[in-house]
Amino acid sequence: MTAKKKKKPDAPSASVVYCGPTIPGVAKQYTIYSNGVAPALSAAAETHPVLRGLIVPLDKLPEALRQLRERSGSIYTLYRSAAQGKY
Repeated sequence: MTAKKKKKPDAPSASVVYCGPTIPGVAKQYTIYSNGVAPALSAAAETHPVLRGLIVPLDKLPEALRQLRERSGSIYTLYRSAAQGKY
């Protein structure tokens, strides 16, 4: 007789926030997602890796905001690329 393995419940997804510029029909800046990102943003992030880099864990939001405010760092570089449509 084989032992049945209990399926572990899926761990709740960690909340993430989109730190990029607002893209109509895709995502609004600083939107928080707690159960995965919206389908439109997910599809856009698959085809445009720059957008994927602008989706950060909620606990990293203060650092992302600092980079945007100081206009330096990787988040700011990705933000500029997205704002200019270079994704």
